[in-house]
Amino acid sequence: MRTPGNGIAGAVEASVDVAALRVSEGDFAVKENVVEMEESSATTTTTKVVMPTTSVVEDLMPEDDEGAVEYKWSLVNPNSERLVQLVTQMQFRLTEGHGECVYELGVEDSGRRTGLAPEQLAASVATLRRMAAEIGAEVSVVHESAGHNGRVAQALVRRVPGSLEEYLDLRVAVAGNVDAGKSTLVGVLTGHGELDNGRGRARQLVLSHRHELESGRTSAVSQQIMGFSAGGAVVNYNTSGALRALSWADVVERAAKVVTFYDLAGHEKYLKTTLFGLTAHVPDYCMLLVSANNGVLRMTKEHLCIALALRVPLMVIVTKLDICPDNVREETLEHIRRLLKSPGARKLPVVIRDEESLSMCAQNIVNDRVVPIFCVSNVTGEGLPLLRAFLNLVPPRKNWAAFKTQPTEFTIDEIFSVPGVGTVVAGTTASGSVAAGQWLMLGPDSAGRFTRVQVKSVHYKRTPVKRVVAGQAGSLALKKVKRGALRKGMVLLDATSTHGSVREFKAEVLILYHGTTIRENYQPVIHCETVRQAAKVVSIDREVVRTGDRAHITFRFMYQPEYVKEGS
Repeated sequence: MRTPGNGIAGAVEASVDVAALRVSEGDFAVKENVVEMEESSATTTTTKVVMPTTSVVEDLMPEDDEGAVEYKWSLVNPNSERLVQLVTQMQFRLTEGHGECVYELGVEDSGRRTGLAPEQLAASVATLRRMAAEIGAEVSVVHESAGHNGRVAQALVRRVPGSLEEYLDLRVAVAGNVDAGKSTLVGVLTGHGELDNGRGRARQLVLSHRHELESGRTSAVSQQIMGFSAGGAVVNYNTSGALRALSWADVVERAAKVVTFYDLAGHEKYLKTTLFGLTAHVPDYCMLLVSANNGVLRMTKEHLCIALALRVPLMVIVTKLDICPDNVREETLEHIRRLLKSPGARKLPVVIRDEESLSMCAQNIVNDRVVPIFCVSNVTGEGLPLLRAFLNLVPPRKNWAAFKTQPTEFTIDEIFSVPGVGTVVAGTTASGSVAAGQWLMLGPDSAGRFTRVQVKSVHYKRTPVKRVVAGQAGSLALKKVKRGALRKGMVLLDATSTHGSVREFKAEVLILYHGTTIRENYQPVIHCETVRQAAKVVSIDREVVRTGDRAHITFRFMYQPEYVKEGS
């Protein structure tokens, strides 16, 4: 666990794995060869001769026997026995990818992109659709490109969920400086398919408080969802001409993959709210927005350093292209590249310009090494199709399958009082499952005790369901529990759980930035998942710690015990 001090922007130590990605420092674009010829004369002139190069086919890494990516050179007319083997293999890849996988057609197991004739590639795609239909999945061709001796294609296979428990649930935290266009982008992506008018129409769909609508600034974490069908189409957008906008229940019913956006606050005085959103909601990725005309500002660096410290993979969105000159946009992109390549970040920025670079980044962003950069405009729609395609392709970061069989643990991050229903708590199912009628242990209270309570009803994405499982966020109505007895940071545990509350704990701490030294009796605010409370430094394994130091520190909560697990 890392606890930020007064400021967070500073050097961050991040250990990253090198992804198997063959890219240069800029992007995937193949540059033309430029030959310079100097002529000796009174005035020396330089003539540039641009020599076009032939497109170079870059092969892939050898196929991995595990994972969600399968190479197939040809799938033309397999016999019945071979088809059964291929379907079994696809089932394995879908299991590895939590319900979706990628097929590289025209590619040998060694990674060589040999290619197929157009009619053979079409026959291979048709066979792939037959295989998917056998196990209740759908196929969408992401893109085609040239191989060594023909065409190659990349196809996404996604299982059609049989129940709400099988949905792909992707969480994306939206961070960035104030006025970067966070709420506007979320409104455009999750709205009815309409663009912004340049005067804040799209963000009105996202902002929930009156003062937010008046000032245009987010002060609380809001949630919006975007659904993708099994074929990769966005289900939010109204293409039938109906007047009524789709509700969350409609989106969930039609979707196979649901992306939940957490719109965080950008203003400095709401930094603790942003930090709570990044720790409590367990995001798979962080979408960092940068205004093209304003560039990288101080709060942009703050949010970047928080994401790096929490080791949440990043994607950068450069907004407001419609009002930014080209030279200013290039300066902003160059600043972002330098920042991501700095020793504190050690990332590989990649500007997304085509579908091939997009699919490569989507497969490698999980390794927390590659940072894709998108340039978009919410008014003209420039760059938005690539961003939607990326969100459709990118996989969930965490495998929740192993947590579904563990004892129940539900962390509480919101509390409501609903007329006619009673007390309702919202949060994330960290392990196990929560069903209607189930008895759980609620706590800890101010004395560190847990109380036995019963769940009255369960909702997932504003849709009534029988239960929610590990990895899903939901809302639970509790029987005979007063709202005053609840607070953020409490948990609901399995009745047989032996975990308890703690008043003191020991943590390994990396000081990102602090203006002075830290010694015993210093009192920082601890952010650990949904827990947010001031704590006192009881002991340190050295006399003092400063910016950049790493130390083992024992903390004591100032007001009440909390539920803190080892490894949080």
